Amino acid sequence: MRRNIQAGARRFAAFALAAAVTSALSAGTAFAAVTSPQEPADVGKTAAELNGYTEERWAQLMDNRLDYDEVGDLVHSFNPAITSAWSNLTDNIRLMNTIEENLRARRRDMKQLKETAKQDNDYASYGNYYMQEVILDKSADAFHKSIDRMDRPVTQSNQPLRAAERQVTVAVKQLMIGYSSLMEQRAIVSDSLGMYTKLYADAQARQGVGQATAADVQAAYGEMLNMQAQLSTLDVSAEQLRKNLIMLCGWGEGATPEIGDIPAPDITRIDGMDPDTDIRKAAGNNADILSFRHEQHSHSTASMNVRGDAEELMTQNLLANLRAQYQEILADKAALDAARTGMQAAEMTKNAADLQYQLGMLSTAQYLGALTQYQSARTTLSTAENTLFQALESYDWAVAGASSAQ
Repeated sequence: MRRNIQAGARRFAAFALAAAVTSALSAGTAFAAVTSPQEPADVGKTAAELNGYTEERWAQLMDNRLDYDEVGDLVHSFNPAITSAWSNLTDNIRLMNTIEENLRARRRDMKQLKETAKQDNDYASYGNYYMQEVILDKSADAFHKSIDRMDRPVTQSNQPLRAAERQVTVAVKQLMIGYSSLMEQRAIVSDSLGMYTKLYADAQARQGVGQATAADVQAAYGEMLNMQAQLSTLDVSAEQLRKNLIMLCGWGEGATPEIGDIPAPDITRIDGMDPDTDIRKAAGNNADILSFRHEQHSHSTASMNVRGDAEELMTQNLLANLRAQYQEILADKAALDAARTGMQAAEMTKNAADLQYQLGMLSTAQYLGALTQYQSARTTLSTAENTLFQALESYDWAVAGASSAQ
């Protein structure tokens, strides 16, 4: 199945995250990729050649799968607002504003559910809702930052389009990271549901032979229902994120492309990071600095001195940001190491609890506690991996110019 490269003018409204995504696409028909020769020299070229890709890369972009390393090319070639340049940029900003608003609305929903779970002493649900609240909040913040950057005028020729494309790409990658985080959480909750369903059936059987009480059965049943409710909540959030994600990459609203996993964080990259060295590249790519350099100005000595000081201040702001991000990476790396250690301990504890429960040495309530601790460790590890990956990406984005120098 090939990607839909036409953008319709219809709007749609949906709960939480999905609201008016298609309203940001241009009215009528807008081909997001070159499909025919634009000049005599193009006659006889393949679609890949017309769009500046190798045949292999074009085949990857045109399959029905979204991989993280394809996001930049998909935004460049299939996002209608980007391919229509600045004439459609306002629509894209409106789209992202709407998505940000709905991300925050969904986050508020999760916060309310979290507080309710806390009042009910339902700590398993509290952790799940807290996880969703954090993911949605980070995604909303990423969109807000990208919108702020996109909305600033840049006067250098072609710089506005390149800056806008970079910001959209970063926002879409952030959205894909958020979607992946939700899907990983969904997998954990789904596994929990399977365990609690089995435990519920086992508790019923044990009650029949006098080895479990009615309270044990009810506790297992309650956990099973709780996991079912959490799974439903996650499915709603993930589906809305999925729709926004694929449409920003050029698919139609009703498309069902396979979405690949987010890569594991590459810890070896940390040794090659040096904010004091990377600042040169970051400053050379930064849209704020590039815009400032190309502003019309007086060439008097006094004016040049003032401008030199102003650019140096922006460079120092970027350097401070890079240093802060680097320290965050180191902290996230330490958190990941701790989470991995905690996961190893949780696995050993769970294995021991499995055996003790089978031998009748643990009550249903005690076994439920062991399972909850194990799933909590899984969530902590998943969160730590995604957090470090995002921190590494954010550093790279800053070096690539997608960071404010103000």
